[in-house]
Amino acid sequence: MKFSLSDAPIAAEHITHNAAGGFVVFEGKVRNHAEGRSVVGLEYEAFPEMALSQGEALVQEAIERFGLSEARVIHRVGQLTIGDTAVVVQTASPHRREAFEACEWIMDQLKWRVPIWKRETYSSGVAEWVVPGEAVSSPVDDEMFARQMRLPEVGPEGQAALAGARVLLVGVGGLAAGSLPSLVGSGIGTLGLVDADLVELSNLHRQTLFAASDVGRLKVERAAVFARRLRPELTVQTFPVRLAGGNAEQLVSGYDWIVDGTDSLNTKLLLDRVCQQLGRPLVTASVHQFEGQLMTIRPGGPCLADLFPEPPPEHCVGTCAQSGVLGVVPSLMGVLQANEVIKGILGLPVLDDKLLLFDFRTLEATTIRRKSSGELSSGSSTWDVDATSINLESFELVDIREPHETPELTRPHRKVPMAECYEVEWQRPTLFVCASGRRSYRLVADLRARGVRGVFSLQGGVECLERD
Repeated sequence: MKFSLSDAPIAAEHITHNAAGGFVVFEGKVRNHAEGRSVVGLEYEAFPEMALSQGEALVQEAIERFGLSEARVIHRVGQLTIGDTAVVVQTASPHRREAFEACEWIMDQLKWRVPIWKRETYSSGVAEWVVPGEAVSSPVDDEMFARQMRLPEVGPEGQAALAGARVLLVGVGGLAAGSLPSLVGSGIGTLGLVDADLVELSNLHRQTLFAASDVGRLKVERAAVFARRLRPELTVQTFPVRLAGGNAEQLVSGYDWIVDGTDSLNTKLLLDRVCQQLGRPLVTASVHQFEGQLMTIRPGGPCLADLFPEPPPEHCVGTCAQSGVLGVVPSLMGVLQANEVIKGILGLPVLDDKLLLFDFRTLEATTIRRKSSGELSSGSSTWDVDATSINLESFELVDIREPHETPELTRPHRKVPMAECYEVEWQRPTLFVCASGRRSYRLVADLRARGVRGVFSLQGGVECLERD
């Protein structure tokens, strides 16, 4: 048996395994204080059949997830006194790193997944059941949020609203590096994390939730550890999956506010649609090199589909890996996302009819009013044009590729690298062309979001232009 309950003091035999080089033993003991209160004893109560079943499944999952040679957990039930051992976790692995990681993961998951309840008895004579993640007021909470509650816009009622809020982060990367600590620090009661990716070394310059030792581990799990260390009372729910049409409604429906931290336009449009259907507010942000965009979408109000009335081609927007990004940009945009959520929960005005554009090179902020039914993108709802369907002589042709890119265009044209196009005032109908049509589509979408009219992207890029 990998998981067992004991109503007597634990006397665990150490694991021995010839294939293992790393052995870790964790003992959790009863301490004499909790959240600033003096503890004189505690009691653990379990629903044995369910606890044994779920505990066994948990340990088996750890063995498979971390490639362990063996693992065992023994948990006490009944009355315990100060200094008694409450739980013992043992892991054995070919390498010490996996043994340490698995032990930490088991302890973290044990609190939330196995039905074992704890009742603490305090020196005052009061005894209370302690539920993991329960949003209760305590001296620790009162001190943590004292300065925030002094704000007239917050106060005890606003802090209680934050404690009762459930917020889902879709994408646990650069944007979440800003939004997650800010949300947790504000006192959000429940946080959901959706991301199927593992931490990579190239993430660390902007995804500051993670450390070098986290490389190769699930982002949602490491982010959950970060959040709980910041505020142990927080309830964190992790979903190591990729958001898709088949699971989006189920994930979104359990939360009050949704924060989009993805770099996929298709995923953003899916979230936009599902949040509209389920009546959930969505805060979405995008980053590109030195620039960031932010907007909040209320149910029934101007939405992302109004900005993109026709689904754009796959990969039309360059990701951080493709286009590069300054490390601070996503983090700061994530902080602004958290600010929108917090304001929304407190009943303060949010960007529900505006689009914020921020240039981190110049520190210039531009706010554009959004309207429903695609009114923002005037002129035509279609700006991605086919060379065979238009008269090229009616446009100024602009090559936005970098100087080193080939082949050169044979048609009369103007050469302006993409980064410089945002500073130019385009006076006549302009057709942008790049290698594949992806960069030009992104550029035109950005320019139209800023109110620029008469700009278009050439489908297929240079090859289609020269073939025509």
